[in-house]
Amino acid sequence: MFDFMYQYYPAFIDGTAQTIIISLIGGFIGTILGLVLVLFRMSKVKFLRGFARVYIAIVRGMPAMIQVMLIYYTLSKCIEIAPIHILGSSLDRTLPGSLALGLNSAAYIAEIFRAGISGVVKGQMEAGLSLRLSHIQTMRFIVLPQAIRTTLPALGNEFISLIKESSVLFYIGVQKVTAQALGVGGTLYNFVASLLVAAGIYFVLTFTFAQLLSILEKHFAKKYQTLA
Repeated sequence: MFDFMYQYYPAFIDGTAQTIIISLIGGFIGTILGLVLVLFRMSKVKFLRGFARVYIAIVRGMPAMIQVMLIYYTLSKCIEIAPIHILGSSLDRTLPGSLALGLNSAAYIAEIFRAGISGVVKGQMEAGLSLRLSHIQTMRFIVLPQAIRTTLPALGNEFISLIKESSVLFYIGVQKVTAQALGVGGTLYNFVASLLVAAGIYFVLTFTFAQLLSILEKHFAKKYQTLA
């Protein structure tokens, strides 16, 4: 059933590498922008709070596929990206796709961070300010470390979702695992086998990340238990 892998395994390896790279870039963009959005959301400036709320509402209310296609076609008209091919995919498609995934993920990560920050005892902020730390320093050194520790499971779930949702980049021609599976399936007239391979690859990626996240959670729990 899977004899075709002897011939087509390089395509699946390239697709897997593409998936990992794009997910990492999207996750990085989403985390950084998510932090910015949550700070905007908790800002005393009305405009910043409003911008964050509108952004989160729009992104969460729109399918990821539409966001990917909108950003891709918008950027392709505004910015000329060299069509350099890396691992079978063109850079002018990979970069907009990674950006779209990051912008989408940021809305969800911002809400995760907001929940984590809200869960930190208010006395922590007051204690930091009483030590003559600025509001930013208190957030950076006292509140955010505690918030990140408590939100690790939710952040991990969001990144796992990002890995799976990256399959929508197939619609703009990025040769990731899903695209490679459909291409091989069309060549062999056997979509079931190639899609099962793709499903197995996604499972291995998400399972591996879940195990790494579990190790990180145990590390943080042990560290804070020692400090306590």
